[in-house]
Amino acid sequence: MGGDCCAQEGHGAGDARFDIKKVAEGVHLAFAAPAYKVNSNTAIIESDDGVVIVDTHSKPSAARVIVDRLRELTPKPVRYVINTHFHWDHWHGNEVYPAAYPGAEIVTNQITREAMLRKGLKRIQDHVRQVPAEIATLEADLAAATGAGQRAKLEHDLRMARSYLAEVKGLKPALPTIAFEQTMKIYRRDREIHLLHLGRAHTEGDVFVHLPREKVVITGDALIGWTPYMGDGYPEEWVGTLDRLAQLDFTHIIMGHGDVVGREWLATFRGYVHDLVEAVRREAATGAPLDEVKQRVPAALAPAYEKPFSRYGDYRPWRQQILGNIERTFAQVG
Repeated sequence: MGGDCCAQEGHGAGDARFDIKKVAEGVHLAFAAPAYKVNSNTAIIESDDGVVIVDTHSKPSAARVIVDRLRELTPKPVRYVINTHFHWDHWHGNEVYPAAYPGAEIVTNQITREAMLRKGLKRIQDHVRQVPAEIATLEADLAAATGAGQRAKLEHDLRMARSYLAEVKGLKPALPTIAFEQTMKIYRRDREIHLLHLGRAHTEGDVFVHLPREKVVITGDALIGWTPYMGDGYPEEWVGTLDRLAQLDFTHIIMGHGDVVGREWLATFRGYVHDLVEAVRREAATGAPLDEVKQRVPAALAPAYEKPFSRYGDYRPWRQQILGNIERTFAQVG
């Protein structure tokens, strides 16, 4: 399960870089490197007559990096693009695939397609409004910066912010053309691809992709390599959804963010969500205010979870990320 390619930048890619890693025969992970605006991973599934792509990143230029890499991997066309959920960093590159591969269908479940319409399109406009303020802050920070290293980082971030603003203003959101309810199966001569909605977790409509013969599952952000974002999540239901996932037959997990993992990480991640909910519920039952809960719960969970959830260093600090998780959970159980 080693990498078979180094990072690919591509033309006009900005900071979109991916390591391509073979997970099974004809199945690859495009592992997203840290970027100014986070990019999701992409899964690449090759079959006898075409390719299936899972998730398309936060911007079209990132998706074009994958298209360039695909053309090196295979002459076969992309036939299906699957979106695991409605968050912007997983579908804003959708428009690239039908343009590059006419006839490509975009697939998700009905819940996620409706969330894209109801919430996802609004978030595009939110970014158009918000990014100019980010740019102004970066410009002010750059003007005040003295150290060469600090200036170089700010200059890079400023270039990326300006580039992102131009991209998000020009987005042509490509919504799914096929939507399913609970399950959908794609049969090729040499491969089965099962699309499943197992319940609410990271969002109301998380899609899991299961390759039963290869024993691979693709989870989107219902399972990631660091502390999850729960702002649109359902912490109390998340564990049950992961338990249903665990009933599937697989050995390798391609997550929405982070490297390929095995079932042991699923157990750790499930433990975190379960213990977070129980800890917040106990605190809320005593009548403790949110501020106190945000002090006590990290201290209680740190011995078990701070180290495993910090394996990517300070990219997504556990102590910082858990505070948002506590707020979301407290609002639901309190």
